[in-house]
Amino acid sequence: MAHIFHGYELLLFKRFHSEPSLWLEWKNKLLEKSRDAPSPTSLIDLEDIGGLPQGLWYLSVTLHKRQRYLMHLIREEAQKEKRGCYKKTETLLSLYLNYYQFTEFHLDSIFKYGDDNRLPREIFKCANVTHLSLKYNSLDHLPADIGRMKQLEYLALTNNKLQVSAIPYTLTFCTKLKTILLDNNLLDALPGFLLTMPSIETVYRHGNHNYFKATFMWYHTDVNYRIIPAGGFGVAMSKVPASLQFWAAKSVIGQKIDFYNNSCIADILKDYISELYYKFYLCHYCKQALLRHLPGYKVITFKNPYLGNSCVPFQHWACSLDCAKALEVPARIEQIAAATKLDRQYEDYVNRCQQLFRTVHSGANRMCVCSRESLHSSCPSGAGDDDGRSHCHYCTALDAGRDDKESSCYCCLQ
Repeated sequence: MAHIFHGYELLLFKRFHSEPSLWLEWKNKLLEKSRDAPSPTSLIDLEDIGGLPQGLWYLSVTLHKRQRYLMHLIREEAQKEKRGCYKKTETLLSLYLNYYQFTEFHLDSIFKYGDDNRLPREIFKCANVTHLSLKYNSLDHLPADIGRMKQLEYLALTNNKLQVSAIPYTLTFCTKLKTILLDNNLLDALPGFLLTMPSIETVYRHGNHNYFKATFMWYHTDVNYRIIPAGGFGVAMSKVPASLQFWAAKSVIGQKIDFYNNSCIADILKDYISELYYKFYLCHYCKQALLRHLPGYKVITFKNPYLGNSCVPFQHWACSLDCAKALEVPARIEQIAAATKLDRQYEDYVNRCQQLFRTVHSGANRMCVCSRESLHSSCPSGAGDDDGRSHCHYCTALDAGRDDKESSCYCCLQ
């Protein structure tokens, strides 16, 4: 059964992290109330706590729905303080997540517009998570730490503010990812690196800039028009020489290796690389990472078909014109070949339908050219009417001398 971590729990621990005094206040208050309980495992009567401020609604919800979880954490922390074995690198959120090994994170609609919607790194360090939902959170980027979630199968990013450049290449490290929801964001196309992820089975992309219609204007254009100069608009780095650690991080990013799963890279360096990740553009062709203020090229390609869709645009980034052409030219050739194949399949389908129609129609004609006398003679009503007109065996209409030509029977129209 799925073990779910909810948004109200995340908000509570974010608040405790930003206000340690608030954590100490409520920890002591809840510990005192628990001592008055009949047994250590008994639930605290919430009426004994008194009224909670409206700004702490997530504490109220947690005490109603996850009181045992929270009280277990509080008691464990109290014991650690007595023993003096508290680690500075641990946070309340990381301890809480490690205690319960959640497999699903339901974190939809937890941030309002203007809130600090940065996602804590701790949630991406949970090794067992298979389901992560971050809908309706006004996210303008997905943290590079997403690459830590090796078991992730489902990722929902619906209704955020994500652009192509705000979805990191580290998503390719999630080798078990099957479903990704990117609908209702600010995408002009899908990130090109999704084409290198064979595990993906479903991508939702509706509601992005009128369903990518602006991007489809490049579908029939020449290769050179699909290679668009980009970048070069940011702020240059300080003239102070960067540290050796910085250049090491740049090299690791450019190699496109799964550094989160590499034991040769220290944990502190992994965190440092994650913080630096969005300072660079990563070339989709060569192993090059360039600072974002430097010029590069945006490349548009089309995949035809892709996951059941007839045609889907993809956006890549290239560090040079040569790399851009190396991406675009083969993609253009593949697009033309795929379109030609689809045209041929459609033409074959139309021909088969026409042949089937002719076969069925000719068979119907052969059925109806049989002797009208034999049809009428088989009519159980007899030879005909008083005036000598016979009845049609199929529609029972008087066929001889009909004034009206309306009939549902083909025989009556012969």
